[in-house]
Amino acid sequence: MMKKSVTVVLSLIVVFGGMASAEVLLYDTFADASRLETNLPQESAVWVSHPDGVTMGVGSLAFNQNAASGSQKMWTYFAPEGAPVTLQVGHQLVTTIEFTPRQTVYDTTSKNFRFGLFYDPTDGQVLEDMNSDDGKGRWGDSTGYAVHFPLSSGPSSSNSSLGKRIADLTSSLLGSGSAYPGLTSGGDAFTVAEGTLYTLTFALDYQAVDQMLVSFSIADATGVLSSNSIVDDGTFGGYDMGVYTQFDHLFFRFSSASGTADVLDFHSIKVEQIVPEPASLAFLGLGAAALLKRRN
Repeated sequence: MMKKSVTVVLSLIVVFGGMASAEVLLYDTFADASRLETNLPQESAVWVSHPDGVTMGVGSLAFNQNAASGSQKMWTYFAPEGAPVTLQVGHQLVTTIEFTPRQTVYDTTSKNFRFGLFYDPTDGQVLEDMNSDDGKGRWGDSTGYAVHFPLSSGPSSSNSSLGKRIADLTSSLLGSGSAYPGLTSGGDAFTVAEGTLYTLTFALDYQAVDQMLVSFSIADATGVLSSNSIVDDGTFGGYDMGVYTQFDHLFFRFSSASGTADVLDFHSIKVEQIVPEPASLAFLGLGAAALLKRRN
């Protein structure tokens, strides 16, 4: 049922895409073989925990997960300092990541590939390489939504888990599950293969004042391998924080090569804000209501 629900959501996005305008906030294809420049929306500097582990090429940011012990982190901003994207009801924020796992992919169920969209309401943007789960003390009050999943070669594997970050439960942005009470697993378990191109899609669909639909999918050339979704009514996880509507950066955390890959080769990072035309809002609202009714 969960997979079918996400399919309905994605279908609504496609059907009404012609009745909406999409603003590309960031579309970095690493065409200049560099990660250090910011010129939105064409590119944004990509910051990492271990710069010695990054190899740049045309259309490639290859991050060696064995470059140093411990977890690896990577992040970039799609909005200027002090000007976060602010979603209104009916808006969507859609992130599409293309990447290839290289060298070795391991058999595991550990959800060591973690990704999310966030906003820190009190501190400036972190525009430097550094190995820190908490932005050197700045990210504790950050808000956002995230997905955890494994990249496994099989035969064992797992599905994805989606959650909402509750500020100040822990200082770590993505390093601790305790920041994500109510973390929800769903969708099919899936496996991946070394040298294969994958597309990760993470979408926030602000359907009502008290309703944010958060969805994830991963696909290869044959189609969607797994998908998952949650609905935040403002109290997801048991905390009355309201629905989050402001975002300015995306963040990756890779706990180890096992559960990700020896090398994660990123080819593009795309972030779009989709604003429906007025006539389509009613249709989207009806679709969302029908979806929630089916799920309940």
